[in-house]
Amino acid sequence: MTTAADPASLAQESSAPDRALVEICVDDLAGVLAAERAGADRVELCADLIEGGTTPSVGMIEMVLASVERVGVQVMVRSRGGDFVYSDDELAVMQADARAIAALAAASPVPVGIVFGALTADGHVDERALEAIRTAAGEVPITFHKAFDDTADLFQAYDTLAHHGVARVLTSGGGTTAREGADVLTALRARSEGTRMPSVLVGGSVRAHNVAALLDRTGAREVHLRAQVASGRGHLVTDESVIRETVRAIAASDRASHPAVIAVDIGGTSAKGALVDTDGHVLRSSRVATGGSGTETVTRIADLITDLVAGAEELGRAVVGAGVVSPGLIDSATGTVRYASTLGWTDVPLARLLSDATGLPVAVDHDVRAAGSAEQAYGAAAGSRNVVFAAIGTGVAASLTSDGRALEGAISGAGELGHIPVVPGGEPCACGQRGCLEVYFSGAGLARRYAASAPAAGGETLDAASIIARIDTDPVAARVWSEGLDALAIGLATLTLLVDPEVIVLGGGVAQAGDAFLEPLRERLTAALAWREAPRLTTAALGTHAGRIGAAMLAFEAAQRPEVTHSWTAPVILAEPTTPRTEARA
Repeated sequence: MTTAADPASLAQESSAPDRALVEICVDDLAGVLAAERAGADRVELCADLIEGGTTPSVGMIEMVLASVERVGVQVMVRSRGGDFVYSDDELAVMQADARAIAALAAASPVPVGIVFGALTADGHVDERALEAIRTAAGEVPITFHKAFDDTADLFQAYDTLAHHGVARVLTSGGGTTAREGADVLTALRARSEGTRMPSVLVGGSVRAHNVAALLDRTGAREVHLRAQVASGRGHLVTDESVIRETVRAIAASDRASHPAVIAVDIGGTSAKGALVDTDGHVLRSSRVATGGSGTETVTRIADLITDLVAGAEELGRAVVGAGVVSPGLIDSATGTVRYASTLGWTDVPLARLLSDATGLPVAVDHDVRAAGSAEQAYGAAAGSRNVVFAAIGTGVAASLTSDGRALEGAISGAGELGHIPVVPGGEPCACGQRGCLEVYFSGAGLARRYAASAPAAGGETLDAASIIARIDTDPVAARVWSEGLDALAIGLATLTLLVDPEVIVLGGGVAQAGDAFLEPLRERLTAALAWREAPRLTTAALGTHAGRIGAAMLAFEAAQRPEVTHSWTAPVILAEPTTPRTEARA
């Protein structure tokens, strides 16, 4: 239990820190239960609210503590209505009430506090009375109620309460309403950041329609309101809908102040999605299999985004945009996939379809272009404006950046490095041409050429990694690898002469072959460029995360917040999700 001398608030004990806290003033058991159902975090339990609230009966306190499951209970200690200048007899009664509340609090399953306020005749905090109640309350924390707003100097009074270990101050900043006292509330809220200072509980005509503006203006993290309406039977009752609307307004406000985006990287057989915050942290991740048809794949990706949006809401985040990267010919200006053979897409307006399905602004681009943008921003090409990023995996594709701008081409086909003919009249390619680079140096190309040259392998099909592992001991593997490097060097020399890059970054699985890859390739590229210096040659720094990072950058652009990504750093954006990832779905 928090001690009276420690102004750690009940808020820290009783509710989640992802949104501002809501305290409801009530004077009956029904009001307490309505507040709990509606999502309030605490109640201020009083009697006789028409008089401004007085101490409830012991029976009422016992029933409330026996009935609540979650909501914290702040019990008013006030012997009468009227002013806050008390006689010794009145103070003795309140001390007895405080001792009784402390005894009940010791056995309570929910946090319990005391609400008290006393002033001197000249408008200062009655320190003698406050110490008397604090001693009687023992370990139960104390909130100083709105008597605070009647003090002669609010800031002096606040410092006095801090000296006496008060946990919280209920105030409208001296105004009739919190809106009128907003400037003072802002200053008090700033002061509350100091060590062992009371938290500021904002009250005074707080409602759903104004609470977001109050929180934004003052920085407050706790609000207090009374939500009573006439019952029609001569008394007041707590209106649960007023509380619920206020809680929702606060949650929406907090989500809006903690935006996030969805990044989706579509592969040939699956799509990986991530929820990414403004610092580049991956908060959640998920994966779905791409469908058996083009239409089914669009539906599955929309469902993936929707699921991650729901996850964002659980974390108190507002999703403001989505970025989707895909293989194929991509018109990024319209978000249209002109052609993607592995996904069964032809002229699919992917950005519009996903935006219609999710209600989010969506940007779509080529997966390798997006990965190249990420490497240029945070990876191996950081600081360079003229870059070639080549992804060498099952196939080969490149991202070309000239003077800081990604080149897309007339039909969105710029960067088809894998289909540059490097061997005139060479082996056939699946694209219909002959002698394409992809035939000789790609994961699929290396495996196919090795299998064709080494039929005595007992029917075993070796992948590129296995072939690379054999190049020192297997003559066929060494030849296939060497011929592949020759082909790649010709392709990169061609690109160098056309776009004049400062750096060529090589990514993908085949590019991770270590010493067998980079130095031999550098020698070949230098030899191919007889009259000019070769650009810097390096391997990718972001690995398989580059596509996701590029998609997140796109998403913040779609949300018209591209500046968010300027402060990202590699250690943060490469970190594993900070919450458990969602299980993959079919």
